Amino acid sequence: MRESARVRLNGKFVATAWSLPFVVDLGALKPGKNVLEIEVTNLAANRIRDLDLRGVPWKYTARPNPFVNVDYLPFDASKWKIMPSGLLGRSGWNR
Repeated sequence: MRESARVRLNGKFVATAWSLPFVVDLGALKPGKNVLEIEVTNLAANRIRDLDLRGVPWKYTARPNPFVNVDYLPFDASKWKIMPSGLLGRSGWNR
């Protein structure tokens, strides 16, 4: 996993995993069926890339378009490379 995740077991919040090694103690499981929910937060760079790629306005400030790149041109993240994020398994950190 990368970034962070909220973990729930049987509808009850257990923990937020936010750093290596991303280990969470679930506590005791109930007999029979258990429901594990993992809500993963994506990397902000991937979200910004997606918003710019789809033309979704997200740059809200008091000043008109203060977002510029290093060359003082309008900021555009649509061509950024997608970064590994989410539930990746153990090999996800080696990418």
